Amino acid sequence: MTKLDLLISFIVAYRFWGYGLLFFAMIFEGELFLTTIGMIVRLEAFDFFATFFFVLSGVLVGDMFWYWVGMKIKSQYPNHRIATFVINRVKKYLPGIEKNPFHVIFLSKFIYGLNHSAIVMLGFLRVPFGHFMRIQFVASFIWSLLFLVTGYLFGSVALAFTHKLKRFIFIAILLLIGIAVIERIIRRIIAKIERKHLDEQ
Repeated sequence: MTKLDLLISFIVAYRFWGYGLLFFAMIFEGELFLTTIGMIVRLEAFDFFATFFFVLSGVLVGDMFWYWVGMKIKSQYPNHRIATFVINRVKKYLPGIEKNPFHVIFLSKFIYGLNHSAIVMLGFLRVPFGHFMRIQFVASFIWSLLFLVTGYLFGSVALAFTHKLKRFIFIAILLLIGIAVIERIIRRIIAKIERKHLDEQ
């Protein structure tokens, strides 16, 4: 039995604990973590549909949590440096968030490293919660499925080259670095488009 097989057996043995950990992790984690989970699904350590259910549930609970954090900070610490930092960070890439928050709800889900900050700011702005969650559900469904499938495909690529644990991890890291670089480029492109659109209004 290879080390990779031992890792799979270990994850399978604690699969249900893993689903619980996955649910809570998705409240805080993002694309790279979910892509890694997709690779684990490809190894058949997790069930695809069960994983998707816990991922989506965790993401939606996280969306509500970060929205609530935004409301609390705005009501209790409106001039705190944390609030200023979040506002400046989000406006750097989504300068039109105050004029068109509903547009940002969907768009921010797909901008690497910005989603939680954007949701906090939407809480600042007190965007209607019901409308926020309806849009966020659609965005979260697409986002969760997209990166879970991406990880699954990445896992297939890694397995096509090796079944040894160290090599598998090495290839997986290279693929994750690639997706992180691509997402950063996309974030910059979106920021330029948003600024241009705002200037034209």
